[in-house]
Amino acid sequence: MESRVAEMPFSADWEAVKWVVSRSGELFLSLPFEAEISGEEPFDVRIHLRKRLFSFEFRGKMNIAFADSTATYIMKGTKGLLILSISAGEGRLVSRASADLVERFLGRKLEELAKGFGLSICRFSESYRRIVGKILPTGKGEFYVRDLASEDLPHLLRYLRFSLGNGSFSLAGRGEGEEFRITVENDVVKNLEHESSGGSAIVEVNKPLLDVGEEDFSGLELGGEYFLSVLRR
Repeated sequence: MESRVAEMPFSADWEAVKWVVSRSGELFLSLPFEAEISGEEPFDVRIHLRKRLFSFEFRGKMNIAFADSTATYIMKGTKGLLILSISAGEGRLVSRASADLVERFLGRKLEELAKGFGLSICRFSESYRRIVGKILPTGKGEFYVRDLASEDLPHLLRYLRFSLGNGSFSLAGRGEGEEFRITVENDVVKNLEHESSGGSAIVEVNKPLLDVGEEDFSGLELGGEYFLSVLRR
């Protein structure tokens, strides 16, 4: 069996990881490659990588196992066996992709799977831990958020993207004397429009959602309580 590993800094905890990985339907729709599951466990699963020099597709049945701060996705199909696992430790998150498949360029494909799978879980877990205590749903597509600062925005966007299972949406926020609107298209944060009594500003971002950091909105003076509405695009 061939394996590849991706390791990255991690600032959340296992409970946040478990919240993400236990919602497999939302997780697979939020990965940076085509992936989806359906039905009950063992789930029907499909994964499709589209790269400039190669492509990869896997279809099969999937079971999930949890043990000792590790989650493992075991997929069996006509091509063979594919396993994705994630483990969280002190300040580090490790993702592993292993396969027993007759496939050209398998190592490079496993690298893409391990990196994409790990980065997604890392970012969504960190954002969940950062934002979950601040946000409260108030109705269909509407939320109330407290103590929101500009550096919370990347985490808020990732939290909403994961919950929606959709990579294209607009987020509108309304606070005391100010409003903002953020556009996300195909998992790319396009821009933010902000209006307040002090004037208006447009921040061009144009970065993948998983790569957007707190520094991308550092010039904005956001703070306080907001009502949010989300529109799927």
